[in-house]
Amino acid sequence: MPTFAMKVYDLQWFTTFGMDYDQAAEALVEDGIDVVLTQNHIDPLPTSGVDQHEYLTRFHDRIRAYDDGAWVGALKRHGLIVLETSAVLFDPPALSRFPDARPVDAAGEPHVGFDWYVGVCPTHDEYLDEKVAKLTRVVDELSPDGLFLQFIRYPGFWENWTWSPDYQFSDSDRYCFCGRCRSRFAAALGIPMPTGDAASQTSFILAQHGADWTNWRCGVIADIVRRVREIGAPNSDGAHLMLNTLPFPATDFGGQDVRRVIAAQDLRLLAPYTNRFELMTYLQILNRPQSWLRTAIDDARAQIRDTGSEVVCTLQVDALYTTGIHRDRQRSPSVTADEIFDAATTALDAGADGLVFYHWTDFLTDEAAGGRKRKALRSITRA
Repeated sequence: MPTFAMKVYDLQWFTTFGMDYDQAAEALVEDGIDVVLTQNHIDPLPTSGVDQHEYLTRFHDRIRAYDDGAWVGALKRHGLIVLETSAVLFDPPALSRFPDARPVDAAGEPHVGFDWYVGVCPTHDEYLDEKVAKLTRVVDELSPDGLFLQFIRYPGFWENWTWSPDYQFSDSDRYCFCGRCRSRFAAALGIPMPTGDAASQTSFILAQHGADWTNWRCGVIADIVRRVREIGAPNSDGAHLMLNTLPFPATDFGGQDVRRVIAAQDLRLLAPYTNRFELMTYLQILNRPQSWLRTAIDDARAQIRDTGSEVVCTLQVDALYTTGIHRDRQRSPSVTADEIFDAATTALDAGADGLVFYHWTDFLTDEAAGGRKRKALRSITRA
């Protein structure tokens, strides 16, 4: 049987829709959901592409009454699997505490960010120590069934790559070449680094040791995942981990394996520590047809064959990135109930082990407006 997971990152079920903990948990069960990907106040999710300012301001007093433990308890009472979500290498406020955690691109320029996104260098020990300490508290205090790790990659605003099938990657897309990363890479491989500035040393690395550089970065990401996996969880040999991964098969972008070469996500290297890989198959953002799902799923499954890890696909419930700096990217202005149902059917027929829906508030909002998306959800899950 496929897994059906729901991202529940905001508290609008608690505020806008007035549900209590058990009512919300029961509603998710009635929607046919098995796994809930949620958030907490110990390791809060930074603001991303979905603006939550209006409801956070309007329901400030109500939100103060919310309790993470009560929510997890209600979900478990109703038989749901609970994965607490962490934006591992996306934490803009942390850059004020750790300014040397700001990544440096291949041109030697610090990452200033794009839209709402700015990454964190994956080799910054103090930042990682703090993150692991928070996740340890999450596991110890909230007792979830596991963790869902977002932004577990080298920096890159992948939403900006997808508007054109002919996107050309440049030095500004390649990270991280800070002094710490360059010196650790050289030490790990025993390579004498030539004198010069960041840009000249980066040129040397990419020209003379490009494949080694990719392998080393993939190892850095895998080591972070291994470290998180070692956080104990009740009745297990570590926290159940689900990883948020780029969806691009190696045939995209003119045959470049950007998931591995740009983002340093090597699925086979990550598989020993990972129960489930989530492919971010956001078709409306990606400007991809539903038929592309099979290519993406086949590619991911081939990389982790015989590892025991699963592959699930995330489907959008509503349209994103259609205004502001994204206005001219020609993305569809809507996602319909029929499109959700058809994409779900296509993904499952293509061999996905399950689906993730982003996100529950969009289902609730559409239903309140008389829409059919929640009915489509229940048809997919056969609830």
